[in-house]
Amino acid sequence: MTELGTVLEAYLTLVDCHTVTVELLRKYSKGPTFHGTVFMGQPPDKTKRLLAQAKTELDDWAIVGLVSIFEHILFNHEQSPLRRKSLRKGAQGFNAAIKPFEKRIPHRTYEDVTRLGDYRHWVAHGKRWGERPPHADPVSAHQQLVNFLTQAGLETKAHD
Repeated sequence: MTELGTVLEAYLTLVDCHTVTVELLRKYSKGPTFHGTVFMGQPPDKTKRLLAQAKTELDDWAIVGLVSIFEHILFNHEQSPLRRKSLRKGAQGFNAAIKPFEKRIPHRTYEDVTRLGDYRHWVAHGKRWGERPPHADPVSAHQQLVNFLTQAGLETKAHD
């Protein structure tokens, strides 16, 4: 499994746990909860809202993790042009880091990853400025990042 795959697997595991919790709340919303469980010390309706908010945050932070690992791969892969000091020096920020690959990959892939970088930047800095970038979901983001790396000749090896 690759580093990006590890983040995706952790995300999917947490989504499954979230789904189970939501289903338990739905199933027991009119009667006693599962084994008398109190979720987050809140009544079921408030807990459902908190769980929905938690899922949104989980999605956002999965994107942050995926894009951060992607950026790490860009700088450290043995085939990356960013390993050269001359290019590394000018690659301050995400958009500058992916710029050397713009001509190596299809335009759509480049634009998809640019949008993911914008989304990650917006989330990582507190969602506090400008319009919200287009939504990104972690499963699609993972695929877009893998596509970029593959098309740029930076495939990652499994780390089993």
